[in-house]
Amino acid sequence: MRFKSTIIKDSEDHFVVCIGWTGNDEIIIGRNDSTLSKWSQTSKESIKLCDFSDESSYPIDLHILSSTQRLTNKNAGIEQILITSSNGKLHLMSKTSKIDKTVDAHEGNVTVGKWSPDGSTLLTAGEDGSIKIWSRIGMLRTKLVVNAEPILSADWNSDSSKIVYTQHDTLCIKSLKANIKTIRIRGHSDLILKVSWCRANDLIVSGGEDCYYKIWDSYGNSVFVSEKLTHPVTSHCWKSDGNLLVVSFYNTILICNQYGVVLSTNYVDCGSICTLCWSPDSTQVAAVCANGRLMVSTLVERSISRRNFHCLITSRKTMAVKDVLNETKENLDFPERIVHVAMEYNHLIVTTCTQCFVYQMPNLNTPQIINLKDTNVFMIILTEKYFAILSISRVDIYTFDCKLVSSPKWPSMQCDAVQRNHVSISDHILAVRDQLNDKMIHVFEIAPLIALPTIKHEFAVTDVQLMTTKFQDKRYLALIDSNMNIFIVHIGHKDCAKTYKLGSMFHSMCWNNQTESLAALQYTNLIVWYDPLLLLNDQILVRKSLEKSDLSLYGNKFNIELYEDNMVSLINTDGVKIFIQVSPYLEAMKNYIGASKWMECRIVCREMKNEAMWALLAGSAVLAKQLDTAEECFLAIGQIERATYIQHIKTISDRTVQESSLALLSGKTSEAESILLRNGSTFKAIMFNIHIHNWSRALELAVKHKKYLNMVIYKRRNYLEFYKKEETNEKFLKYSNVEIDNDEILKEIEEENQRL
Repeated sequence: MRFKSTIIKDSEDHFVVCIGWTGNDEIIIGRNDSTLSKWSQTSKESIKLCDFSDESSYPIDLHILSSTQRLTNKNAGIEQILITSSNGKLHLMSKTSKIDKTVDAHEGNVTVGKWSPDGSTLLTAGEDGSIKIWSRIGMLRTKLVVNAEPILSADWNSDSSKIVYTQHDTLCIKSLKANIKTIRIRGHSDLILKVSWCRANDLIVSGGEDCYYKIWDSYGNSVFVSEKLTHPVTSHCWKSDGNLLVVSFYNTILICNQYGVVLSTNYVDCGSICTLCWSPDSTQVAAVCANGRLMVSTLVERSISRRNFHCLITSRKTMAVKDVLNETKENLDFPERIVHVAMEYNHLIVTTCTQCFVYQMPNLNTPQIINLKDTNVFMIILTEKYFAILSISRVDIYTFDCKLVSSPKWPSMQCDAVQRNHVSISDHILAVRDQLNDKMIHVFEIAPLIALPTIKHEFAVTDVQLMTTKFQDKRYLALIDSNMNIFIVHIGHKDCAKTYKLGSMFHSMCWNNQTESLAALQYTNLIVWYDPLLLLNDQILVRKSLEKSDLSLYGNKFNIELYEDNMVSLINTDGVKIFIQVSPYLEAMKNYIGASKWMECRIVCREMKNEAMWALLAGSAVLAKQLDTAEECFLAIGQIERATYIQHIKTISDRTVQESSLALLSGKTSEAESILLRNGSTFKAIMFNIHIHNWSRALELAVKHKKYLNMVIYKRRNYLEFYKKEETNEKFLKYSNVEIDNDEILKEIEEENQRL
């Protein structure tokens, strides 16, 4: 991965001072001759837009409000471009040829002008040492910071609740809420020139004259410190998804991953780079150079690999696809710049500035073409049946025949703010975490398009993964929250989704399409649950049916990239991939269970002598009511009490009681009770609840059916007397004065047992 850079030279003799991308591949340029112009990538020409009223001043900073921010704030004004100038003014523009409003903001240069991520407010900072918060239409709301030293750089956090700014060699994180102490970190040994707060990963990067760039978390803790560079760091900028960081110093541009590790070094002949700005589609970077020129760099040599195919973007409009098994290579040419590439399920999807090309592997000769409805594409996600294109204003789901299936929409839709781990798609369902409320997940059925009940979690959701399966009735979602707890969510149509906690301290996960198993990282351990859906019925078995691998030998910072077949692909902070093998017998075991070949399953487990496999088979056998297989499995994993209970079930002659006991063995207590009630066994249903100490339900059934009330009270009193406790249940306190004949109750119980 590297940049292919082009210096833009025009007839203007004046220096470029500030820049900003528009949504249609045009760059707004502020020059030191008090003019504003627009450079088009299509025509390669610069067009003058307007002059500032004061010719002695010139623009210093420029920020364009994105299309998404305008869409989510339709009634909050129409200004789109914010410009700060050297005479202490800020300018708001709604059209690129006219300044709508000018406000006296600071004394001296206004060094920073930034729209908030939600587009409702803006901040300015100046040489006078103050930071001011303004409304969208330029009304002063508050003077947030007052200092004696100039503020050279500032930025917002993702939810517009905090800002970070520089004060000489100190990094300051300040909340907009009152009575919250400002976090101050002496981050560098010299003047800090630039600071940026990533909207996606909530990390802060700072660079200064001490020739270092450093990454911090939102609490000011150090995450990464670079090696000492040859020159001061003059600018840096996060990619919108937070996966890449661009850092610049004299004649050099570094491409880094989100952890700060350098992926490639690009040398340019332009002097120091004062400003960097990613394009809306995150494939280009515009830069203001010290020589007064504009430089546009395109990201090339991006690669993607799946199974035996490897794709490499060799230039702006060409891509090479190699089949490593057949040792064939084919070059693909496109009429426009390549924006995004995705490859999965024997299909290759390529989007350019205006079109989408769909190839079926390995045939790369005749692609199907879609004209994009929104050209600003941010992400492509594939399933076995569909692929989804996420652009700045919409989500479109297509079949591989290029037929539009549906276009889901949800409130406060901001597709450019959707991160890869916040969206998941299966052959039937789409799940997206809300961009404004990180505790909410929107769920849609794809065909026909139906909005399912929204999942509302207690804490912020950081990762969302749908289980991909061919069976439409299996609708399960795994999520990780901000407390690093992992949950399985059963998605329903009418009722609210049911949530089951699977484990704690996990930070990355991935489903396996073939085996429906789940892999997740816990510190330096890789945990693979053979069947996490067992959690819905039996928490003991799901804890036993897992495989654990220690990764401490390889380091401690990994993410799961892919879990396919019996291999888990991990990637560390340096971009190095590590492959961990999962038991190759798992897929065979799942196939045998699916085909109801129970004897073959038992043979595999006997040969392997693996407790996790025995536990997996035990849960499956109980659900399939295979008592002989389940008994052997429970004996193998040391669950003697369950094996004994199965032997008891085999002796039960009453079909109803046997079905109820099997349901209880599967952990389905409510189903076990309903089986008895459906067959008119009210007495046994009450006794069932008494045996599992569900006293309130037993009393409720007795009152409802007007039977066996005295028996329930008698059993309750004996229970309390045995454990020497006082009655505290309000439902039973109402019957504390009821007199009971013990002999009569015992006779009644004996008669009921004989009758049944």
